[in-house]
Amino acid sequence: MKFQWYSLAGKMAIFCIGVILVFVAIQSGLRFLDAPFEVATAVSLLFVIPLIFTYCELIFKQHKHALDTLTNGLKSIHDQDFSIRIAEHHSYELNDLLRMYNTLAGSLKLQRQSSNQREILLDSIVQASPMGIILLDTFYHIVYSNNEATQLLKTPKLEGMALHHSINKLHPNLQIAITEQQTGLISFEQHDQKQSYYLSFKQVTLNQKPHQLLIFKNVSHELSQEEINMWKNAIRLISHELNNSLAPISSLTTSAKTMIEQNKHLALLPDILQTIDQRTTHLSEFIAQYARFARLPKPNFAYHDLAPLFAQVNKLYPFKMLAPLPVTHAYFDIAQMEQVLINIIKNAHESGSEVDEVAIKVVKDYTRLRIAIVDRGSGIIDGNHHQALQPFYSTKANGTGLGLSLCNEIIYAHQGQIKLKNRERGGLMVEFDIPLQDTKYN
Repeated sequence: MKFQWYSLAGKMAIFCIGVILVFVAIQSGLRFLDAPFEVATAVSLLFVIPLIFTYCELIFKQHKHALDTLTNGLKSIHDQDFSIRIAEHHSYELNDLLRMYNTLAGSLKLQRQSSNQREILLDSIVQASPMGIILLDTFYHIVYSNNEATQLLKTPKLEGMALHHSINKLHPNLQIAITEQQTGLISFEQHDQKQSYYLSFKQVTLNQKPHQLLIFKNVSHELSQEEINMWKNAIRLISHELNNSLAPISSLTTSAKTMIEQNKHLALLPDILQTIDQRTTHLSEFIAQYARFARLPKPNFAYHDLAPLFAQVNKLYPFKMLAPLPVTHAYFDIAQMEQVLINIIKNAHESGSEVDEVAIKVVKDYTRLRIAIVDRGSGIIDGNHHQALQPFYSTKANGTGLGLSLCNEIIYAHQGQIKLKNRERGGLMVEFDIPLQDTKYN
């Protein structure tokens, strides 16, 4: 260790040399006065010992002051106050420790400032969110809420309130949904208008304690606008289809009437009547599709063999099985499931895929049966997968937009879900699941 005159060792060494010199001087002075050696020593000690204790006390006071200051600084850090700094000239031996304290306090202060800025930014974003956000503790008391939540709950101050007290101004159906922690879309009628809310409950951890995060939003306007747009598309599509059928029918009827009145070209009448019959049949089938979609009955569940179902569909629209059936039967509506398979496989054939590239794979997934239909056609444009399942959406020139939406309704009624996914080397995979058995009493 490098020796410094202002260190504790240096100070003690200099002080000891000084004490020795004082001691020698006193003894020399007393001997000059012919005092005995013992008396000279006693008198010297009377002067020297107080000096030693005084100096030692002074040194230890300096160290104690530095340690007390450091203790107070650490207490301030514990209390989240990082503003205290300690001068480093108190003691050479403690300078490194004091310097580390100052560095730590400065670093913690910068981290706190950065954290505060991030918290302010996050709070600003949350407060500006169009969704109501509420954070609940383990006793379901509100510990945080944003502006949208106060507006939706019609309460200016939510923090500290119990959840069941804060929702007492809402519609009873919505109160029940929040109390039961339902997640999803909740719809009801209020003041002769349809109201829809989206609810989401999530478990989160804050300060090492479990919390519940409630996110909710009034989506009535959005759904109403979406419904209006859907009906506009439906009316536009129906009008287009009716015009395509009625215009040629009207023209052909006029031509037939002229032929009969003029008694000319009567040999063409059978062809004209056949064309009219074809157009009316097409129009009838078109209207029947909409009727089926609007009046889709509840599934008539029963246990059915799978092999005959796939064999029957294969006669209408060929496909190949990628693997043997994992089970012999499942629990579903036979007529509706046949319609789902026909619609999806028909789309695969019309997608531009080769017939031998259309295939089905059936997999057992616990209590569900997962069915995937694949092709190598044009697929679906990225971003339009969710729209493909909506009514009246179609990428075909003559499509009604009801095929996949009808399948979606049927699978939903079977407590399943349809998923669409583009394949890596081109084509589409349509996957859905149905129950293997009746779970009502299980």
